[in-house]
Amino acid sequence: MQPLLVSLRCYHYIAITHLPSTGPGKPLTGSLALNEKLSGISKIYEDKLKGPEALLYYNNTLYTSVHYGHVLRLVNGQIIPLVKFGKFCDGIHEEHKCGRPLGLNVDKNGFLFVADSYYGIYKVNLNNPSQYEQIVSMDEVIDGACPNLPNSVVVSSDGTVYWTDSSINYKLYNGFYTDFVDGTGRLLKYDPKTKKNTVLMKNIMFANGVELSEDESFILISETHKYRILKYNLKGPNAGKSEIFIDGLPGKPDNIKRIGKNFYAPLVFSKVPIMEYISENPTIRMIIVKFLAIIDLTFETIDSFYPNIYCKKAAHWVGHYESISTLISFMPQRIFILTINKDGTIISSWQTSERKVSHISDIEVVGDTLYLGSPFNAYLGTIKVPRGFL
Repeated sequence: MQPLLVSLRCYHYIAITHLPSTGPGKPLTGSLALNEKLSGISKIYEDKLKGPEALLYYNNTLYTSVHYGHVLRLVNGQIIPLVKFGKFCDGIHEEHKCGRPLGLNVDKNGFLFVADSYYGIYKVNLNNPSQYEQIVSMDEVIDGACPNLPNSVVVSSDGTVYWTDSSINYKLYNGFYTDFVDGTGRLLKYDPKTKKNTVLMKNIMFANGVELSEDESFILISETHKYRILKYNLKGPNAGKSEIFIDGLPGKPDNIKRIGKNFYAPLVFSKVPIMEYISENPTIRMIIVKFLAIIDLTFETIDSFYPNIYCKKAAHWVGHYESISTLISFMPQRIFILTINKDGTIISSWQTSERKVSHISDIEVVGDTLYLGSPFNAYLGTIKVPRGFL
């Protein structure tokens, strides 16, 4: 893990300003009216999966990405490791060694594309998973900055790869810091012919999930920390321009999944009033960043003189999103999955206030079953597809 001394000494180089308001949150009425359409979610693979962040169903097989660096196949109740790009590690506190695959997508030829937050973007031959190639390296300078937190990936019909880099300043193990500093996330395009990457959008407050429209005329990007989804036009009179697709969401969007013409956006965190207040106050945000850096540095300094597992785990916990999920677990959290049409209108929402499951980051529909992934849960959620969901 890189010492936080750099962050502590150089925090003033990282912009912390008054964030532009995204406007008032949408009222919980109409298509967002409170409901319990997702009540009765069950757990499967309990305590056998850690953080099944992304889900992908392809060729009668369900795939997921988990902690410890593996992409897994889930077949007939079995968990089968498919591929791992990272190294051996002693635990999640060494995530930077393990690797952490986040985004999954498959192209029209059946090749799997994986965004690993510590190792880059990979193309995997599903028929022979040991045959994979790295198409984006963490050492590649792209428009003045190397990738720092690859997150999500989607492939167009012509093989172009679109992917997000959540932050150019922080690794995933310090992702919590990105809640309090100005956004440096990016949307990028990898051209398989030239093997070059191009930045399409920048200064995004934690660029997260990506998804193409049915006709591939535009791509959507979750701007997680601003509770909104952005749109980048790929074709038409506005090609090359970006706009806000939908804002004021009642929680933070994560992955985006298109099924037919509509988009499905799970909200990984519900809105917490205190976090909204903090986001509008740059002084408080600066204090929090400095305070977290001091705590982190303290644990790392102790560990450098007296190596021990406890300090390593503590340093990891301070900056990682595991900490925020623990902190807000005591607050009311409502699950939201939004159905959004191509015009950016929420046409329905699927919710539950049950505390049995939480922090949904991705979905996948297999037959009459809806699967629910999460970066924090130690299981997959599952429920019969609600009437009207598709």
